[in-house]
Amino acid sequence: MFEFANYLLLALFAAAAFDAVTAVAAAPGRGFGRIRAAFLDRWQREHFLFGGWGALWREKAGAWLFAVGLAAYEFTVCFCNSMARVQWDWVQGALSPVLDWIAFLCFGVKILLGTRYTWRSLGVAGCLYFIGRWTYFNSQNVWWIGIILAVLAAKGTALRKPLRAYFGAGLAGVLLTVSLHFAGLIPAGSGSDRVGKVRGTFGYGHPNTFGGLVFGLTMAYAMLRAGRMRWRDIALIAASGVFLWAGPASRSAALCTLLLAAALTVHKLCPKLLAGRAVPGLGVAFVALLAAVSFILPLFLVKTGPWNNDFGPAWIAAIDNALTNRLSLTWSAYWLLDIKIAGQVLDPWPPLDNSFAFTLYQFGPVVLAILLVLLAAALWGLAKTRRYPEFLCLAVMLVYAYMECQPFHLTTNPTALLLCGVVYCLPAAVWPRLDAAPPEHGTVEENAA
Repeated sequence: MFEFANYLLLALFAAAAFDAVTAVAAAPGRGFGRIRAAFLDRWQREHFLFGGWGALWREKAGAWLFAVGLAAYEFTVCFCNSMARVQWDWVQGALSPVLDWIAFLCFGVKILLGTRYTWRSLGVAGCLYFIGRWTYFNSQNVWWIGIILAVLAAKGTALRKPLRAYFGAGLAGVLLTVSLHFAGLIPAGSGSDRVGKVRGTFGYGHPNTFGGLVFGLTMAYAMLRAGRMRWRDIALIAASGVFLWAGPASRSAALCTLLLAAALTVHKLCPKLLAGRAVPGLGVAFVALLAAVSFILPLFLVKTGPWNNDFGPAWIAAIDNALTNRLSLTWSAYWLLDIKIAGQVLDPWPPLDNSFAFTLYQFGPVVLAILLVLLAAALWGLAKTRRYPEFLCLAVMLVYAYMECQPFHLTTNPTALLLCGVVYCLPAAVWPRLDAAPPEHGTVEENAA
């Protein structure tokens, strides 16, 4: 995928050069005035790259490519990364590479040929892609480049069809894996033991892996029902949380799923509660608070002995124990790991089950700062445009991110698609929605009106 990331960047540069030449050729006037007219036209008017040929079918094909890409990506993670890869060599040797290339090529073609841009939106997203690609080369985290491409490809597409494809493919992959596991055809893996209780792996090798997949599917279902959430939908989300607690005993996934059900219940009972003017600001403050807690709270720990859990004082040691050593692992990272400006391949220990600390060490401080700004802007925009169920989904995902590093997997974090509008620096009124027409129809100003 390193070559793919490079080729996509080169193709974007080629598209920008083609755009500049054709814009100047078509602009009226002469000299600097002609260049200025071409620049203003491309800066304000959304258009396809490499010319406007086949606009109608390119638009429709782009939506299908995005849906197919999400489905292929989701199935390969939910099935090919299960213990089936241990049982059958062809799963990782043949099926997974094919599905990976289908997903990445669909995303790449959608970005290059199936989406309209202004130079402003393309420039901002292009810079972010360059930074993401740079850190991908250093961290070698393929899930990171995958989630970046999916967010970029989401522009100009109503999200219902792609989310349905994502949900359907993921559910099929999980059900197939679980069925093969209980049929005895694929092993359970090493499993996990906590307080004398063996936790179910359901064919995924580790209970938290399975918990993350189910949490992602539950979140996708909540996003699909965001516009017309019913009591039975909330009950289904709550039931998923109970299952995650009783089955794999994946505490972070279970607690966050139950938190989502509780938040949606409160919103349904008191819909005006989130309508206050302070809510967008509270969303921004929530991101800042989680980041502050992630990095400041571990500083209060004091090492009291040679073992990993020998920390004090008692009050923060109790918090650390409740969070299953997540504070002390971050404390250990402070002492054992270096911070690299563009990220690095992390050592196997300490395992950073905190997305904020994980970002700092895996992708570097630049990406951490960008992600915090994007998340804060996304919560602000969703609240300002009254997209409250999606606001709650993203907020709960951030709580999950505090306790896990799995939110960098699109399979666990479909709410990443809600960052598309922020990544392209679009007005919140034209961010991709479930059923809205593609926001790039016409100019940005026309869409905002």
